[in-house]
Amino acid sequence: MESKQASQFFFTILFGLIVFFSYPPKENHIAKGDYYYQVFDNEAAQKEYEQAYKESPGSYTSLLRMVRIHNDNGRIHLRKDSISEMEYKKAISYADSLVHYYPDSAETHFWYALAKGSLIPFVGVREKIALGKEVRSHIQKSLEYDSSFSYPYVIRAIFEREGAQLSWLEKGIVRVVFGENLSGSLEASEQYLKTALRHDSSNSFANYELFWTYKAMGNKSLALTSLEEVIKHVPKNLREKQQQDEARLHLTEVSSLPSGQQR
Repeated sequence: MESKQASQFFFTILFGLIVFFSYPPKENHIAKGDYYYQVFDNEAAQKEYEQAYKESPGSYTSLLRMVRIHNDNGRIHLRKDSISEMEYKKAISYADSLVHYYPDSAETHFWYALAKGSLIPFVGVREKIALGKEVRSHIQKSLEYDSSFSYPYVIRAIFEREGAQLSWLEKGIVRVVFGENLSGSLEASEQYLKTALRHDSSNSFANYELFWTYKAMGNKSLALTSLEEVIKHVPKNLREKQQQDEARLHLTEVSSLPSGQQR
């Protein structure tokens, strides 16, 4: 009797395993997509993420992955063809769903801000200002939910640097025509990036943006050090690999310039 029960139990488990592997869980598409993403195959990763999204369109994980892959694709194609703007708009469509379904997540507000901010180069001045305000608002919300989240500080640093580099004439025009006061500080940009690295030392984007901030400051030595940190970083995806390739080019370019002439 016990032998018969054991046999039935064995075949029940075997049947369960056959069913399990015949119909893999939805998360397998995420796992497969993440694998392709980490070996720089964005096309294959996107197909897996799309399948995960189709099976569960309200899933937090699949929405995050869809925003990320389309935002990455937009940046990778930037200044190369017309695909970039289209990819960024796709990222925004998924980011809208993230905010709708998961408004209490730090990552939700970060990815929404990044998707919106990525569209800034493609719009006019009025739209740039409106998008900038929206991005800053969501970055603030992201940090309110998690002040140790590294990436929002990088976005803040970029805004500080870009604001600091506007001429008095540009600031005046924006103030008079659009009623907005735009300002920034290179020192604040540096501090935000250092904060990002303090919370996540593996954040290569923070080091890459430090290069641009130190370059704007005219600090050749620290600009080169920041690039070296980017190059030492092991890229985890195609976007980081592209960034590393860019860093190598900048390292050669900046190294050949005399101090004080690297702007």
